Amino acid sequence: MLFSQTRPRLALVATATLCASLALSIALAPAAFADDTTAQGTQHTFYSSKTPYAAQGTAADYQQVPTGFTQIYTESLARHGARALSSFKYDSLTQQLWAQAQSENALTPLGATLGPETAALTAANNTLGYGNLSGLGATQHQQIGARAVERMPDFFAQIIASDDIIELESSGEPRATESGENFAVGLLAANPALADKLPTTMPASPETLHFHDQEFNQDYMDYEESDLVADSVAAIWDQPQSKEVSRHVLERLYTTDFVDRLAAGDYHFEDPKGKTTIDNEVDAAMMLYNLYIIAPDLVEEGDWNFDQYLEPEDAEWFAYLLDTEDFYSKGPAFVGNDITYKMATPLLQEFFDGIDARLAGSNVAATFRFAHAETIVPFAALIQLPGSEQPVTAATPYTYATNAWRGESVTPMAANVQWDVYSNSAGQTIMRMLYNEKEIAFNSSCQPLEAGSHYYDVTEVKRCLLGIAVPETSTPAVSTDPVANTAASTQLAETGAQLGTMPALIALLLLAGIALRVVHRKRNAHADAA
Repeated sequence: MLFSQTRPRLALVATATLCASLALSIALAPAAFADDTTAQGTQHTFYSSKTPYAAQGTAADYQQVPTGFTQIYTESLARHGARALSSFKYDSLTQQLWAQAQSENALTPLGATLGPETAALTAANNTLGYGNLSGLGATQHQQIGARAVERMPDFFAQIIASDDIIELESSGEPRATESGENFAVGLLAANPALADKLPTTMPASPETLHFHDQEFNQDYMDYEESDLVADSVAAIWDQPQSKEVSRHVLERLYTTDFVDRLAAGDYHFEDPKGKTTIDNEVDAAMMLYNLYIIAPDLVEEGDWNFDQYLEPEDAEWFAYLLDTEDFYSKGPAFVGNDITYKMATPLLQEFFDGIDARLAGSNVAATFRFAHAETIVPFAALIQLPGSEQPVTAATPYTYATNAWRGESVTPMAANVQWDVYSNSAGQTIMRMLYNEKEIAFNSSCQPLEAGSHYYDVTEVKRCLLGIAVPETSTPAVSTDPVANTAASTQLAETGAQLGTMPALIALLLLAGIALRVVHRKRNAHADAA
C-alpha cells in the first residue's frame, strides 16, 4: 500500500498489462495527457461544479523565472477528483418519477430510455460506492502529479539529491485522501526516485481543509441556514424561467398531461432519507440535471448518454441555479460580509507558514493538500482569484450577465491552487501562483516585481493578502529578464529526520512498466461534501 492507515482506503494493485497502463504512460510521456487541457466552459456543457478537470495552462505558457532565482518550495491546495453521486438521492427520485410515468403510459420514446439509463447509473454508483472517488478522479490526480514533476524537473531533482521531503495533507474524507494518494502515484510515475521522499502516512487536517463544518465556525453554519441565503437563492430559483425550462426538459420525456399533473402538485416523491423530494416540475428537472452533471465524472464506470436529455440552453439555466447556491453559501456572496470566506484565513496563514518554515531551514520542500469544493470556493473568494472578486448586494443579485463567478471554472473537479517560491543569493524571496495549472497574477491589490510580471516578492503578497506591513529594506530591484536554469544560491539548513520511505516495490513496478490500477473498496455513503 502507498500509505499505511487504519481506516478503509484504496489499495494499489499491480497487473500484468505492459505498456497499456496509465502509470507507464505517465512515466514515459507526461505530455501525452494534453487531451485534458481543453478550457472549461468552451464546449458549453454547463456541468457547474461537477465539471471534469482540464488543465488551463502548460509550462510553455509560463513566464520564465527572473534572473538569479532558484525554486526552493512549492505548495498547493486541490479539490478531490471526479466522484460518484454523494448518495442515493437524485437517481432514486428520477427513477420513482419515471416509474410513475411508465405506469400511466406517459413516456415519450426518448423518455422510455431514461429509466434504464438511470438504473445503470445507480448500479455503477453502488459498485463504486456513493461519494467515492471515481476512476476518472484517480486519473485526474495522477496526471496532475505527473505534470508537476514535468513542470519542475530541476526542483524535484534537488529534493532527490538532498534531505528534503514532500508532505501530503488531506481533509480526512476518503475521496480527498484517495486523491492525494493518486497524486503521489503520478509523482512516482514521472520520477520513481521520489519514492524515498514521500510520507508513509497522510495526516488529516479538517480544521484547515474541511473547515466549513467545524464547531468553531458555527457562525458560518448559522449563516448557511439563514433566511438571508434561503431568500436570496429562492428569489432566483422562483423566476418564471425555472418553470419554463423545466417544462421544456420534461415534455421531451413525458406527456404534456403528465407534466401538467406534476406541475399542479399531484405527485410527491421522497428520497430514502426523506430529506429531498419531488413536488413539482422544477424539482423533477433539477434531479435529472444532477444526473446529467455527474455522468461525465463516471466515464470509467460506464458509457452514459445523459446529454441527450438536456439541451445546452436548458443545462445553462440549471447550472446558473446551482451556481447561485454556491455563490451565496460559499463564494463572494454579499458586499461587506466576509462570513463565507473568512474561515479560510487559517488555511491562507498555513500557506505562508510553510514558506516561512522553509526559509527558516525546514526540509519540507513541498506541501500538497487535498480537500473539497467547500474549501476551494471560500479560499478563492478570500484571495480574490479570477471570477471570485465580485460580491453582490440585495439590490443587484448574482446573475451570469453581471458576474463572472462560475462553478465550472472556480471549482471544477480536481481544481487546484499552487504557489511556487524562489530565492536568490541576496536573500530575496519571490513567488508566483498557478490556478488550475494556469499562471495568473495575484489580485489587483498586490504589486508584482514589475508591470505585467506574474512574480511577486513574498513580503508583498503577505501585505496584500494578510495585511502584514512590509518593513523598509535595501533589497535590490529584481529583473524579470529570463535566464536559463540558475544554480542554487540559497543554502537551507538540513533539519528534521526524514520521513519513512515509500515501499520500494512501487518504484520497481513503475520502472518495469507494470500497470497500477486503483481499486476502490466500497464504503458507506458519507456526508455530501462537494
